[in-house]
Amino acid sequence: MILVIGATGFVGRHLSVGLLERAIPVRALVRDQARARALLPAAVELSVGDMTEPPTLDAALRDVRAVYVTVQTITRAQHGKARDFAEAELRGLEEVVAACRRAGVRRVIAVGLIGTRPDAANAWVRARARGERLLFGSGLDVTVIRPGVVVGRGSVGFDGVLAAARRRVAPIRGSGRQLWRPIGIDDLIAYLVGVLDQPAAYGRAFDVGTDEVVSYDSLVDATADVLGRAHPRKVHVPLRALRPLARVLEIVGRLPAGGLRAGLDHLGDDLVGDPRPIRALLPRPLLPLRAAVERSI
Repeated sequence: MILVIGATGFVGRHLSVGLLERAIPVRALVRDQARARALLPAAVELSVGDMTEPPTLDAALRDVRAVYVTVQTITRAQHGKARDFAEAELRGLEEVVAACRRAGVRRVIAVGLIGTRPDAANAWVRARARGERLLFGSGLDVTVIRPGVVVGRGSVGFDGVLAAARRRVAPIRGSGRQLWRPIGIDDLIAYLVGVLDQPAAYGRAFDVGTDEVVSYDSLVDATADVLGRAHPRKVHVPLRALRPLARVLEIVGRLPAGGLRAGLDHLGDDLVGDPRPIRALLPRPLLPLRAAVERSI
């Protein structure tokens, strides 16, 4: 049995299906059972709870041999008392590690962020680095898979690209010059499942993506090409003009402080990384950008 934390999210849903397709039984830790039942295949066993609630984690981990953590906290309402998104993220990971130790579950695979480094200017990237440090210092058999923009309908990043590509005039947050390395959702799932029983992946973080590195504006234009539409006229909105709105939206949405600001700032980051190490471990042909877009629309 494999436990997926964050199974109702975009990556978590696809991961659950990918595991089932390989005849691997799946249990999902979910907050809302009715919503999860509507989103996930009937074969997924549901365990109601939250990664910040130890008793529910303990119940979800019974008879489990590995855990996937696919949760993104910056845009996720929090029930706890964390002061900001970084603390909320770290607390959740601390509880997962502690629960795995209690249950005797050693294998943990987490979805990270491409190019994560502790000295990054962006608060989200630094928070992800702290989370990785916690996981790798836990003594568990941890692997982190780090995608950038995931191409697939339902991906927050790609849905924004798709919406812009369908417009005649597209407002673009930021300069549009930031560089992104894309990966199709099917290829991301193949990597996540592929490292499950790979001891050579223990204690390592892997950036994943195709050989194509494109600017955000170019990604919008490439998507418009697939849609058979003219390239939109782009109106670039400076990130500094949007930052004052972030805290208001956090309060209204009961989101952890600083999360939307960090996510907004991240739109100005290059998401490139180095995908060569994962390819040496799990060689596979990846869908090029255009094919991944075609499959997603």
